[in-house]
Amino acid sequence: MEKQISVSVRKLVEFSMMSGSIHIGSVFGNVLEEGTKTHQRLQENRGDNYEKEVYVSYTSTFQELEYKVDGRCDGIIREENLVIVEEIKSTGRTVSELLETDYPTYWAQAKVYAYIIGKQEGLEEIGVHLVYANRKSFEKRSFQKIFSINELETFYEEVIDTYITFHLMITQQQQLTKASIEKLDFPFQTFRKGQRSLMNVTYKSISENKRLFAKASTGIGKTISTIFPTLKQISVGKAKRIMYVTAKNSTRKVAEDTFHLLINKGLRAKVITITAKEKVCFQEEVRCQKDYCPFANGYYDRLQEGLIDILTNENLMNTNTIEFYARKHQLCPFEFSLDVALYADVIICDYNYFFNPKVKLQRWTEYEKETVLLIDEAHNLVDRARNMYSSSIQKSSFLSLSRELKNKNKELYQVAKLVNNELLKWKKEMLNQNVSTHNEVPESLVEVLQNFYNEAEIYLQQYGKAQEFESVKEVYFMTNAFLKATGWYNDHFKTLTSIYKSEVEVKILCLDPSLILNKMTKKLVSSIFFSATLMPLGYFTKVLGGTDDDYHLSLSSPFPIENVEVSVAPISTKYKDRSDSVSKIVNVICSELHKKNGNYLVFFPSYEYMSQVLEVYENYQVDGVKVIIQSHDMTEEERSKFLNEFEPNDQTTLIGFSVLGGVFAEGIDLVGEKLNGVMIIGVGLPRISDEQNIMKDYYQKQGVNGFDFAYVYPGMNKVHQAGGRLIRSETDTGFIWLVDDRFLTNKYLSLLPEEWRNFKILKY
Repeated sequence: MEKQISVSVRKLVEFSMMSGSIHIGSVFGNVLEEGTKTHQRLQENRGDNYEKEVYVSYTSTFQELEYKVDGRCDGIIREENLVIVEEIKSTGRTVSELLETDYPTYWAQAKVYAYIIGKQEGLEEIGVHLVYANRKSFEKRSFQKIFSINELETFYEEVIDTYITFHLMITQQQQLTKASIEKLDFPFQTFRKGQRSLMNVTYKSISENKRLFAKASTGIGKTISTIFPTLKQISVGKAKRIMYVTAKNSTRKVAEDTFHLLINKGLRAKVITITAKEKVCFQEEVRCQKDYCPFANGYYDRLQEGLIDILTNENLMNTNTIEFYARKHQLCPFEFSLDVALYADVIICDYNYFFNPKVKLQRWTEYEKETVLLIDEAHNLVDRARNMYSSSIQKSSFLSLSRELKNKNKELYQVAKLVNNELLKWKKEMLNQNVSTHNEVPESLVEVLQNFYNEAEIYLQQYGKAQEFESVKEVYFMTNAFLKATGWYNDHFKTLTSIYKSEVEVKILCLDPSLILNKMTKKLVSSIFFSATLMPLGYFTKVLGGTDDDYHLSLSSPFPIENVEVSVAPISTKYKDRSDSVSKIVNVICSELHKKNGNYLVFFPSYEYMSQVLEVYENYQVDGVKVIIQSHDMTEEERSKFLNEFEPNDQTTLIGFSVLGGVFAEGIDLVGEKLNGVMIIGVGLPRISDEQNIMKDYYQKQGVNGFDFAYVYPGMNKVHQAGGRLIRSETDTGFIWLVDDRFLTNKYLSLLPEEWRNFKILKY
């Protein structure tokens, strides 16, 4: 048991006094800096009898447990006969509309400060002054009450009792978790080749607060080999929790299954999976307003009971479990999962919830220094991070909104129109250019966007039932994302402006996310980046924010090299040669696949190229060969139907046409005879574009090969992933065909996995 519990005044009252509903204002995030300025503005206007930012702490014993409550109150006013504790709260609302009873947690926070100060100074009564101040104006409204110390003491003990009772439950849970980990054995009788190495280096990285970049081939057992040593570090007190982040649902399921196995072996940890709001929302439309959603209305009135229920009765809290308890207690399932995560030992979630500033778990930030981050399939994080820290706005969005708002909301109409006008001015200044790049934040645009953002925030808090509410919300969030992207801006970014007919798009383009990723992962106990395709390892270390001080590990395949037979068909698939290559590729498909019964995947670099080949191939289809084709934007049901076709089959031939980098190119397991071969057309290079070329030039100036960083390495990573679908276990065997003459050149040959290099050359 902890000798002393420490809790901030704010955290204490937010838990003990939680009440009310979820509303759109709950997700507003860009107010901290403005709120600080509001506080400072008011504090500077107080007289000589005013003390600002006063730190207070109070230690006592409750339920035989010592606890310390501390915090910093905004100010103390010392009048001749009365001491007054002041709390300042900034808001975007019109303060004249606020009532004394609107925010009971604000009063509670001020009353706790007042009790501590009054108790320490031996006062019999003390005043509480609650001030609401609009962040954008000098408008303010005040409420003042006088309390006796006796009534504040009664209130204080009730608040503490609620918090301590819950905290004791969590503390006992954590002790049970730690004790179960100490007794936990590795869940398998034997270790695979390379598995001990990955476990040992993971353990060492956490012990020394290092990042680890591990290229560990399929079959080593990366999930259990990173989770198990991390749990053992929790048992010795090096960390308190794990955040396991993934890029795809399939890898999330593997993590869930691994913890399910460990729980069956005796682990008593609280493991929660966070699922996207759109996938778990109980309503037909995702609209977090109390007037629309009964699960948002009164959410915080019911949350404590829901937390106690699920944490008392469940260990593995997947999506179905969260939904069950959310319905039982009438809680928003998404927000409920975020609140449960605060008390979990393990969080399984998408990359977004740690890395993406738009949706990052802000309420969880204070726990980062006690957390180990496990980044599964880390090769995916490169492009995901670039997208997270990039953002764009379009002129058409503001033009359309201004038209919708005209004669409905004068203030918001005007600021939306100003953004449209600013973008129109940009278009005129570009003359006949379709694309232009800049090395700085577009300050004039940021100014009008900030004005729109401020007005939209006020509107969204006040006009939830208006017909145009959803349109305003959509543009508001787009603006919010753009403004956040400007906050990250450094010499790793460019501003890209594109003109298409009447459209103007301005994009804050993140070329290199390494500095941001480095900064974010530095806060943690350790970060473990792992994937079967972190190749070349030096490239991924650089773009993912690694340094020379980090640990690096490269493990080859644990499977016999003879399990896969690799062939190279030296056909040029370069863009200029595509029309000549189509018939040759069809010839390879017919010659190699039609004569072999079984199941095969053929991967193309694009849908367009795949369509060109299919158009010719249709003339060569024969009986006994079934063809299935990946299409754009397949539903979950369509994806499942596609994969369900891959059943063991030695009588006919199944050929699945797919695309590199798509949903079937990674994260799927077709073990055994479900998949007999993979054919990869091309070297996977991204399509040539302005953005890719800007990236190429950026890396060239960094002293590395810009073409490799922008095109070759990302392309070959797709090749590795597609080929990795074939050999998933020690008993799997099959064929890989690499169709491109570039595979025979030194550069591309050096980027092939070691087990693929003993290939034969086909003549077509």
